[in-house]
Amino acid sequence: MTSLYRYSECGLTNIHLKNGFEVADIEGEEFLSIEDIHGLHVTIAQYFIGQDEPLSGCELRFLRKLMNMSRRVIGDLFGVDQQTVGRWENGETSIPKTVDATLRQIYLESLNVSSNLTIVLQRLIGSRDTSLSQLVFEFVGSQWKFNPELSKLN
Repeated sequence: MTSLYRYSECGLTNIHLKNGFEVADIEGEEFLSIEDIHGLHVTIAQYFIGQDEPLSGCELRFLRKLMNMSRRVIGDLFGVDQQTVGRWENGETSIPKTVDATLRQIYLESLNVSSNLTIVLQRLIGSRDTSLSQLVFEFVGSQWKFNPELSKLN
C-alpha cells in the first residue's frame, strides 16, 4: 500500500490523499500536483456540508475561500465585522449554529444544489462530536471520493 499524503496545503490538518497526486523533486525542491484539484476541494466541502457536527473554524475558512468570499463579505452577510469572522475561523469564539447552517446553505447554492435549511439546523441541534482526526480522499476513475474505511476517529 502506498503511503497517504497529508494535504495540509488546503488549510485543513486532517485531510489525507490516497492517490490522485504526485510529488516531484525538481532541482531539490518538492512540487505537488493533484488531479482535478477543484473536484477534490468540492468533494472535501461536500463531506463537511453533509456532517452532523458543527463546522470548525478551519472548515468555515475552507468553505469561504472555496466560494471566493472575503471575511468582510461573510461578515456583511451575517451582520458582524470581519474580525468576528476571523475569530470564528481561528477558533477564538464558537460559530453560531445559525451561521453554520446558513453558510452550508450558501455553499450548496453556489453549486446550484437545492438544500433544506431546516433539516441542516435540526441536524446541528442534535449534533455530537464524532469528528475524524484523519479524513482520507482518493481519486477513483475520474473523480474524488471520501474513503471512510481509511479515515480515523479522534
